[in-house]
Amino acid sequence: MRKKFNNMYKSRPRSILRSLCLFIIVGSVYSCKPNKDEEKDHVSEDLDVSENKMNVKVFYEKGKYAGWPANWGSWNWGNEILVGFTLADHLDKPGHTYDLYSAYSKFARSLDGGTSWLIEDAYENGITGATFEHNLGDKSKKSTKITKEMDFLNPEFALTFRMKDFTGGPTSFYYSYNKGKSWDGPFKLEVDFGDRKPLGIVSRTDYIIDSSTEMTAFLTVAFQEGEMKWREVACMRTIDGGITWNHLSWIGEERVNSGNPASIRLGPSRILAITRTTNPARMLSFVSEDNGHTWNQLADPVKVDNNGNPPALLRLKDGRLSLTYGIRESETMPNGTGIYISYSSDEGKTWSAPELVRGEDGANWDIGYPRTVLLPDGKVVAMYYYNNANNGDKFRYIAATIFEPN
Repeated sequence: MRKKFNNMYKSRPRSILRSLCLFIIVGSVYSCKPNKDEEKDHVSEDLDVSENKMNVKVFYEKGKYAGWPANWGSWNWGNEILVGFTLADHLDKPGHTYDLYSAYSKFARSLDGGTSWLIEDAYENGITGATFEHNLGDKSKKSTKITKEMDFLNPEFALTFRMKDFTGGPTSFYYSYNKGKSWDGPFKLEVDFGDRKPLGIVSRTDYIIDSSTEMTAFLTVAFQEGEMKWREVACMRTIDGGITWNHLSWIGEERVNSGNPASIRLGPSRILAITRTTNPARMLSFVSEDNGHTWNQLADPVKVDNNGNPPALLRLKDGRLSLTYGIRESETMPNGTGIYISYSSDEGKTWSAPELVRGEDGANWDIGYPRTVLLPDGKVVAMYYYNNANNGDKFRYIAATIFEPN
């Protein structure tokens, strides 16, 4: 195993040169001393190669806070990977150490299976609607109603849901036919929830493509009654390429604060959905046998802590499922805080003991929100935000671990 990753490491200068040449051609040149107002392409410089994995810094900059890949989505086309994240100025304060008013959306793209990355500006790529983590000011565009069907089977298709505010929404969506190099939108996401009247949709990106015009998506929906606020997960579907969206069901109990769903299709009518809840922190698992209309709760797949952490579900090359997530309290696991993974060989009914993907290197609680993709060779790339604050480096950054599943 060491030989495979060491060869990847040794060949890195040549791959970086090819990547730089490609981006120079398209007019996006890396600069060691970029102007403040210029977009900075970033080639990963820090690799940690061990026996069976490679840790990569996707984006790191002193004085900055980079976080929450699970909020915006990830996509891959073979060895080409795209992941969204939030970038802001670092601010020393309790909680998440970032200046909300400086927050801006970015993408990171890898052309070599996660070994090296370049950063793209989300606004320049077409993410033009302001959100609480995408401060655009007067540049922001209002969402409109989509009038043309999307083609979900376009080989370079991607879709992202973007919430304006995490307490009340609303949510818009964008789509791309060229691997996220440019996006159409923002488009209004309008769903009739019947007798229930939520504050708004506060969704991250989680969907299953069923045909060229049919998609099943999983929403986080915000509610309020008096002083009580909570969120619930809804399953919805479009059969006309996104022109209309129909509510199918609620997943889990009412008034239990839940969100961050991760879903995967198990069969023509079977879907597995895993959600995050807070207070208490749990990871809940549900299966539908009727294509999303009703749900049965399964045993909790893993133990989580500290307000929970979003799940990342993936179908592996050998047919198993993997579940990746963050642990934020050192007392929860023998190996302490870090990024963990569990495997299921029975379609999500039971899960293996958690294994450490990344940890024991000085991370405090402010980590996680992973996304995972499968490479053609069967390796997994887990992307998440991370830090080494307990080792003297307080700045949060986007990281990736490339590994072969056990």
